[in-house]
Amino acid sequence: MLKIFALLSDFFLSLYCWTVISIFTVIFGIFSVIVSFFSENFSHKIAKLWGSLILKLCIVKVNLKNLKNISVNNKTSYIITSNHQSYFDIFILLAYLNVNFRFIAKKSLFKIPFLGQSMKRLGYIPIDRENLRSALKSAKTVAELLKNKKTSILIFPEGTRSLDGKLSSFKKGGLSMFLKQGDMILLPVVIKGSIDILKKNSLVVHPGKTVELHILEPKTSSGQNVGVLIDEIEQETRIALES
Repeated sequence: MLKIFALLSDFFLSLYCWTVISIFTVIFGIFSVIVSFFSENFSHKIAKLWGSLILKLCIVKVNLKNLKNISVNNKTSYIITSNHQSYFDIFILLAYLNVNFRFIAKKSLFKIPFLGQSMKRLGYIPIDRENLRSALKSAKTVAELLKNKKTSILIFPEGTRSLDGKLSSFKKGGLSMFLKQGDMILLPVVIKGSIDILKKNSLVVHPGKTVELHILEPKTSSGQNVGVLIDEIEQETRIALES
């Protein structure tokens, strides 16, 4: 009897959360696209509100650690690296990371009706890992945005969500391609606990969880060996995640 109750509880809570996500994604997606024609920065604020409302309605609490590691004037452009445990990472990063940023996402996501068009209008950057010329073009776009201090860029170096919450090895190709475009400031962040909300390959959402978002110390790529720098960031991310 208790097992049946637990299954029904999971079903209705998940249905509630997915309904919230779907409705707010459509509403805020349309609004963001319209606003993006006038102001890209304001469209990011709408995305931030979108993430905040979904977290609030799904009763997800986020404890922010070491916010001091982000530039106070908020004018520094970063390449932000984050581990990836859950789809909820996107809401968490948008809602609580006090930086104007754009996601780097798989090119295949931009082919999804409505979502793809919204991502393009919001300035998100597609990357095709199978096409070197296309990937280089994306890297140059990133370098230009960072050079002009228009925005920061966020990348998930693992390439996909973790199955067990542990950090997978970084895929160095994409990140090193961006770092080789010039001097960059990297901002590693670590999300702990989002896998308890929604696991990979599952539709069951567990609301009411508490997550931690750790902001690690920024690093500059100036004068650094790119491969060694990526290894350092991966190791620091792993230590913070396991601590």
